Amino acid sequence: MEIRSPIVAILVLGILILVYLRKTVPQLYSARLFFGFLVAAFINVLIEIIECFVFTDMTGAFKSLRKTMQWLYASSTLIAIYSIWIYAYSKITKNRIVSNVLVVLTAIPMFISVVTLFFGKIEYGRSKTGYYYNYGPMITLCYVIGLTYIIVTIISVFIQRSRLRKEDFFALEGALILWVFLGLLQSLKKGVQVSSIAMMLMGLILFLVIENPKELYEKSIINVKTKDAFTLLLLELFGLKRNFYIISVIFTGKTNVLSASDTKELRAVQKTIADYGRVRLGTSAYLTDWNTLSFIVKKTERIEEFMDFINNYDGGGGNYKLTFSILEIPKYSQKADETLQILSYVSCEYINTQSSPNLVITEAVVDKMLYRNTIEDVVRKAVKEKAFEVYYQPILKVEDGSFSSAEALVRLRRTNSENYISPEDFIPIAEKCGLILEIDDLVFEKVCSFIAENNLSSYGIKAIEVNLSGNEVVDFQAYDRLIRKMEKYHIPPNFINFEITETAYINNDEAFKENVRKLKEKGSTFSMDDFGSGYSNLLEILKMDYRIVKMDKEFIWNCLDKNKPENMKMLKYTVKFLKDYGLHILAEGVETLEQAEILIENGVEYLQGFYYSRPIPEKEYIKFLTDLKGEKR
Repeated sequence: MEIRSPIVAILVLGILILVYLRKTVPQLYSARLFFGFLVAAFINVLIEIIECFVFTDMTGAFKSLRKTMQWLYASSTLIAIYSIWIYAYSKITKNRIVSNVLVVLTAIPMFISVVTLFFGKIEYGRSKTGYYYNYGPMITLCYVIGLTYIIVTIISVFIQRSRLRKEDFFALEGALILWVFLGLLQSLKKGVQVSSIAMMLMGLILFLVIENPKELYEKSIINVKTKDAFTLLLLELFGLKRNFYIISVIFTGKTNVLSASDTKELRAVQKTIADYGRVRLGTSAYLTDWNTLSFIVKKTERIEEFMDFINNYDGGGGNYKLTFSILEIPKYSQKADETLQILSYVSCEYINTQSSPNLVITEAVVDKMLYRNTIEDVVRKAVKEKAFEVYYQPILKVEDGSFSSAEALVRLRRTNSENYISPEDFIPIAEKCGLILEIDDLVFEKVCSFIAENNLSSYGIKAIEVNLSGNEVVDFQAYDRLIRKMEKYHIPPNFINFEITETAYINNDEAFKENVRKLKEKGSTFSMDDFGSGYSNLLEILKMDYRIVKMDKEFIWNCLDKNKPENMKMLKYTVKFLKDYGLHILAEGVETLEQAEILIENGVEYLQGFYYSRPIPEKEYIKFLTDLKGEKR
């Protein structure tokens, strides 16, 4: 028996085991099974090395151990092969858990073989090169059973390959096929001992591609695990049908567009909280979203203590607000993928509607997420089918009493319904899903087509206002797309006034300024939308040369609140400041004659609202313009 190969194999396997122990064996079921294989393979190779020493001194004290070592070697080989079968099955089974029944049933051939080997006789011989080797019916039985396990594993993995990542599938199948090849080589060529190399390669390949514990940890936060690790653990816990809680710490207060210093600050705070949670809760922290640390807890004893720690935390969180949330499983979620959706929805969307420092995720929250998902489905379908509609809301120019402009507003009809989904509902979802650019392009195409087909300038229209999202305006290709559409329909750029919305998404000032500069050179103008609310603020006015500022309807209504007459001062100061700065002012949300008169008295130059007209579809807007034209005649 050749001893160099087993020595190399045992060194590699030993290093892999030490790496696992140093990082601590991951909580994952499949990771524990893989660790079990490493131990089984290590023991098998160790027995092979001892067997080599026994056979090199056949006349000495070791002679009596020959049969025992032959049996231990053959048996441990089968056990290692069986452990790989169980490991592989855990990776491809739906629940990621191998049932006890399957473990027992599939172990029967191995158990019978081990017993047969113990009572049978294993022959040995010596090759021409002087190496001892085992042979005979018992060894043939060992090869047949071992190869059967491996071939069944190969077939099973191939059938269920859709449940594996592509790289995991190729790694697992490749390592198994290599093991078959080396096993056949050892069985056919006497004196060649390569089973230890086969086990070493199996362990090494699986470690590097699938089971490297480093891949389960975040690189930017020490000892915090990744979302992939969290997902794998969830799948296993649901497979075991366990009751548990997911507690999360959600960081809000800034957008997900972070500077290097913001990221460093956030990661430092997250590490502190992760370390505290690991000590007090006795469980690992997972970075389940850029702004969310999650912990899986099976006992409730220390949850309240952890909540108090988060509520009172003042360890340099900067501008971040920390929110504690808890989700009970399986009470409010029965599937891993649904749980991940709930956590993502809460961390990225629902949390922005909450002011409380603590959030219990209940059925009501889940229902809101499901409603949100139905809207997403409608949005995706509408983008695919180009099903968005454009309505137009006339704008009064106070100076001459004309409706010489209008705002183009996107509308989305519910599937198989006459009802519409509010833009306040579907626009944020479209932004979250990365569909807002496509929607902007679809809407602008429809607007340009409508202007050209109906020759709006013949009705006295001087400009149409079109919303341009923050996502669109920071895209370096935006200028080319917009100009191409205007040229396609022969629309002069000065006929389009772009309203910049959601300035929080303007994270690239260079692209933003370049697009605006080029469009203004062509003749287009720009308005700030929703001044007085959201992300529209004085800083944006200073950064950008707007022509018109559109005051948000909520701001207008609060300023005109009869129960708070002092609020009128804010309207007067705002109008004066903006006009002194050289800006024109438009008021949204005008619903009564009294509101219109007050706004006009205070210097507002453009009025828009239901008092004059609701947003109306294309045909009604043309009728509106036709009626106005008739009145003038």
